[in-house]
Amino acid sequence: MKNKYGQAQLINKQIMRVVGNGALNTSATKTKKKEFQFQQIDQLQQKKTLMTQANLQKKKDIAAKKIFRFLYKIYKQKEKQHRYRKFVIEEFINTERNYVNDLKILIVIQSQVKQWLNKQQIEIIFNNVQQLYELNSPFLQDLEGFLPYKRFKLLGPKIKGLAPFFKVYFTYYEGFNKSMATLKQCTNDKEDFRKFLKSMPSIKDYNNQDIESYLIKPVQRIPKYNLLLEDIIKNTEKTHPDYKNLCECLELFKKINDDNNKNMDQFLSSKLFDMEKWFGNKLNQKLVDSKRKYITELLTSILDQNNKVINVTAFVLSDLIIIGERQDNQYLYIQSVFLDEQSGCLDVENQQHLQNIYILQGMKGQSITFIEQTLNDKIEKMDKLQKIIQECKEKSKYTFQRLASRQGSQQQIQLNKIKVTALGIDERRENLSSYKVYIIEVGIDEVFQKLFLRFSQCIKIQDYIKKKYPTNQIHLLKQSTTLSLLNDQKEIESRMIAIPLFVKSVLMSDITRQDSQILKDLGLPENFFDLPFEADKFRNQRNSTQKGPDRFSYVSPTRTLIKTVDYGNDQQSLQNNQCNRRLLSASSMISRNITLVEEQKKKKEKDAIQIIVNHSIPKEKPWEFNIQNNTKVLHVLDQIQKIMQLQQIYDFKLYIFDNKSRVKILQNDENICDLFVDSFIFAKKKKELWFKKILYQDIEYEKSLLYADSVRMKLLYYQLVKDIQISTLIFPTQNQYIKLAAIHLYLQNCNLSFDIIQQIIPASILQLRQREYWNCVVTQEFKEFKASIENSQSAFIQNNQTEVMAQFKSKGIFSSMIQSNQTKFSQVVNINVDSTKAMNYFISECLKNEFCIQQLFQIVCKEALSQFGEQNLVLGIGYQGIRLYSSSKDRIWEKIDKPQSFNVYPGSIEIGFQGRKLKFETNQGFQIQSLFDEYQAIKSQSQE
Repeated sequence: MKNKYGQAQLINKQIMRVVGNGALNTSATKTKKKEFQFQQIDQLQQKKTLMTQANLQKKKDIAAKKIFRFLYKIYKQKEKQHRYRKFVIEEFINTERNYVNDLKILIVIQSQVKQWLNKQQIEIIFNNVQQLYELNSPFLQDLEGFLPYKRFKLLGPKIKGLAPFFKVYFTYYEGFNKSMATLKQCTNDKEDFRKFLKSMPSIKDYNNQDIESYLIKPVQRIPKYNLLLEDIIKNTEKTHPDYKNLCECLELFKKINDDNNKNMDQFLSSKLFDMEKWFGNKLNQKLVDSKRKYITELLTSILDQNNKVINVTAFVLSDLIIIGERQDNQYLYIQSVFLDEQSGCLDVENQQHLQNIYILQGMKGQSITFIEQTLNDKIEKMDKLQKIIQECKEKSKYTFQRLASRQGSQQQIQLNKIKVTALGIDERRENLSSYKVYIIEVGIDEVFQKLFLRFSQCIKIQDYIKKKYPTNQIHLLKQSTTLSLLNDQKEIESRMIAIPLFVKSVLMSDITRQDSQILKDLGLPENFFDLPFEADKFRNQRNSTQKGPDRFSYVSPTRTLIKTVDYGNDQQSLQNNQCNRRLLSASSMISRNITLVEEQKKKKEKDAIQIIVNHSIPKEKPWEFNIQNNTKVLHVLDQIQKIMQLQQIYDFKLYIFDNKSRVKILQNDENICDLFVDSFIFAKKKKELWFKKILYQDIEYEKSLLYADSVRMKLLYYQLVKDIQISTLIFPTQNQYIKLAAIHLYLQNCNLSFDIIQQIIPASILQLRQREYWNCVVTQEFKEFKASIENSQSAFIQNNQTEVMAQFKSKGIFSSMIQSNQTKFSQVVNINVDSTKAMNYFISECLKNEFCIQQLFQIVCKEALSQFGEQNLVLGIGYQGIRLYSSSKDRIWEKIDKPQSFNVYPGSIEIGFQGRKLKFETNQGFQIQSLFDEYQAIKSQSQE
């Protein structure tokens, strides 16, 4: 009501202005006034109502879209599960049809051998095959009555009807050993019978199979029922009307199978004969071995090189796993891996398109990529496979010991310590095109390095190996020929999985030790395999008293795409994963092929490439270096540290600008020459890098570093001045700019100069006032600041030296420097005590600005549109965590101090916090993740 009266008073004033003081105050005029007032109020209310309705409708539309996407996702999952269920049921019926046909052929063979065998011999060899055929024939008719397939049609009752009668198989199992012995004796004694059996594989009516293959089929059928029923149940919803029936059928067949378990070990081993016929030629060796055992088979799916999902059967043997795709009565060979002591499952994190994937790692980097329908299927099958492999390791040590002895124990230990995984993707732009760089982490023992590989680069390495070593087996990559697939998200994700497998298979191969060119092409040092032996020597040469992070340390990523599945029984795996010592960067152990350009005049270097590193110090030339093709970013930073005599350089980085003028922070392991190799324009330009402090800790710690290192103070001061000049660092109030301008004026040792003021105060703010005003206020601030410096000069030197010494002792940093700090503090180069204090004031004022101590990234978050009212946001990464700002940076939308998850995808990142997740569109995902990882490493080291 108060709001209405207020609106009425405003309208009344408007009417009085129109009517004027000379208007007659009659009753008619008052009535018109009131009518006009109520009309205006009604119009305002209608507008508010319409706006409210529009906002509500907008929120409803957004909520409806979210619900639709959620339901559609569930629908797609259900459809996928339904299609797979249909496939398994059809597989059940097709295999039963083939099995009944095999029993029929076996009965025909039984009638044909009567001319050579007596009745007793026939009864022993063929046992109760006729009885099995009479059982399975009506069983097949019941199953075929289920067709055509319909989603809610009942299959369980058709299986359950005859399932109890399958106990007759026990008679066949019981007499199987005697049957095989009698068959062997008759084959040896009767020549005509032997000739007949020998001719069977060449006769089409017998499907080119021998008699042993037919006699083993009833033994294999009951376990096959269990596998198929388990797979059908997994893909049948619990609310399905057939779910209970199928579970009862599975229990019946399990009970029959359990009753025959005592004899199953002998029966299942004969499965090797079938596998010998299917896969023997492809493996170039005999599968039938007295020490090799058939364990089980799993119905699953794999991801092939063409990114297609293939439904296959995994045959698990004691030292080998073979993947086959069923075709009629046999299997088509797809791939295989041999197992060793380091074999096991690797878990692959879900991506946007490829989900529920895990990798089976075999010998010498061989692998199989499995993909399951649901997360539960993935966990269950991965767990089952890992436990089977673990049991095989314990029972089949002879195989692994034999392989180890062939390769040499020392070499095998080194190969076992090689770890390769994918960290992320970096999208780079050069001229008018863009390309993807896959960041791969490679480690050997405690020495790690990041590789920055293009897919085309990996293909060249693969072609080189295939051409020079045609018999060598590695994990092959397949290049897409369709241009539309080059930027396809699913294709990129599959490459993220395939490239680490390719790299590991190359490193595990014997040829890599012989051919150093392969290591060079990958970006690894030629002495890669010797790095673990040199690590201890390298550590001893370093200053062991230094606690802070240094340029030689390797920063472990918080998130990797492929993870080792750790099962408590594998003690060796546990020992390999435990690493109490700090990791080393492999780049730090490579010889430095870098010199200053001035030194080239004294000594000419072949194949030297010249680069320029810019800094913010005025009136000082940029650094010019001669580098080689294998020079890393770390090597340039190392050289800068020596030139500048910086005590710490871990928080300084090199960076470049892309074609969108965005800052790209370079990783220590990046090869500098690779940054410019694709630019046809760059040949005419200078190869330029920029040097800058990127990482910041808390203000007190930063101050302690400044007091301890005058060079650092000078670098940071001029860097902040430069950031203010180019408006990278913005302050909210004029007073802050005035104060900084006064300090800057003092440090330049000059009288009042408007040019100096312009270096600090932005033009947009200077335009608000006249020039005389700025001269006046800055002069006044300058006088006050100068007076405070002069009055506290002596107290400053004495007190701050004591405080700094106390900070050093409490933090435990730079212990080797504390004793000489008293003399060094007053002997700074080109900086006296007054300027030291002034610089400290200037830097301290800047560090109070949260945008100074964070690295900012432009991102897009569509989910934020409904929550914050805008989708173009700014993401800040700093020591305190992650901050989400408005596009104008005048408001903080979210403070994320401890993210629960941090996932990087092609073209986006996903951050989880407080039980929810936000997805951001950005092509700088890996840079954001790397910066976050470095801050996490700094925090963990400071806690130590």
